[in-house]
Amino acid sequence: MALDAVVEAVLATSKDKVAQITGEADQEVARILNEARERAAEIKSRKEAEVGHTVEAIERREISSANLEVKRSELNVHKDLLEQARVKLLGKLENLPKKDNEAMLTKLLEPYDLKAMKVFSNKRDEAFISSLAPNYGGNLDIIGGAVVESSDGALRYDLTYETLAREVFSSRMKEVSRILFG
Repeated sequence: MALDAVVEAVLATSKDKVAQITGEADQEVARILNEARERAAEIKSRKEAEVGHTVEAIERREISSANLEVKRSELNVHKDLLEQARVKLLGKLENLPKKDNEAMLTKLLEPYDLKAMKVFSNKRDEAFISSLAPNYGGNLDIIGGAVVESSDGALRYDLTYETLAREVFSSRMKEVSRILFG
């Protein structure tokens, strides 16, 4: 029986050793699992932050893009309205009453020595311009106004209503926009 006692002692020691090793292994597993959970939580938090930053960046880009598109649409509307105003102005100039048209033509041509220059106009104003300028140059396809040219053709002054309206619109665009759009 002494052998049984030795076997029992070895078995008991072995069981204790197994229990100790199992306990240590369980502790190591728990430690490794805790570290893995902490790393997973850290990675998850970092990824959520990255996603949050990415979402914010996309939102900022989308908002900026939408604002730009609204601004572009607004500018296109302004451009269309300004073009409509210009066309309306040209229509009014083209249909000026005879008396007002002749007064405007007289004022436009006043600074020029018409005896030494050729003057061109549209067909409608030919008779009136001919009465002011002895050297009538002929008809042009314009809505109104005149073109004054030196006799040698070296100097040419475009006083057509179209050109004058374009110059006024160009030089006064800011003021016209302010009046129309506030």
